[in-house]
Amino acid sequence: MILARFTVGPFAENVYVVGAPPRVAIVDPGGESAQIMDAVDEQGWKPEMVLLTHGHLDHIAHVAHVVERYEIPVICHEDDRFLLETEQIPQFAQMLGARPCPTPERWWSDGDEVEVAGLTLKVIHTPGHTPGGVCLVHEESRQIVAGDTIFHRGIGRTDLPGGDMATLERSIRDRLFTLEGDYTLWPGHGPETKLAEERVENPFFGEKAGQVLR
Repeated sequence: MILARFTVGPFAENVYVVGAPPRVAIVDPGGESAQIMDAVDEQGWKPEMVLLTHGHLDHIAHVAHVVERYEIPVICHEDDRFLLETEQIPQFAQMLGARPCPTPERWWSDGDEVEVAGLTLKVIHTPGHTPGGVCLVHEESRQIVAGDTIFHRGIGRTDLPGGDMATLERSIRDRLFTLEGDYTLWPGHGPETKLAEERVENPFFGEKAGQVLR
């Protein structure tokens, strides 16, 4: 499912290209879009849409650049509409070369199974980092694009507008950790990880949470 990963900007945000070539979608284009789009074009891939795991600036700063080039729609969860419509941290926006995010033509709903660039993805609403955070599950390859819900041995911060630690805990424990078997997790920052590992080793909500690691 994951065709390419680009780590961009001062916040080292992960942008993903997913799909079944030549059909692709671009996930969370938060920066350096010119280089990403040039790489996509060199591969002969054809972007069909922009997918957003959530609405934070470091994940949406270059959505407009991508939409303008390819004339494609955007999908996000409606609970993050307020983030898309609000100027977030103006000094960071300038640093990232951000432009206002186009209004999504479609909104995620929890439990949706959507056909995206040749793939069928299941949408799991995982609020807590933001109200509209989602994880995108590709069952066939056992992969999850996790946004900032969970990282390799970490979790998304909850101290920004709309964040809530108790809600994030429920999302991780009740929505992700209860999935059967193992999946590769592709987070919004940092390296990929395994769901089975995070169930045990995640220092926030894993089985070893609160223990002193030696």
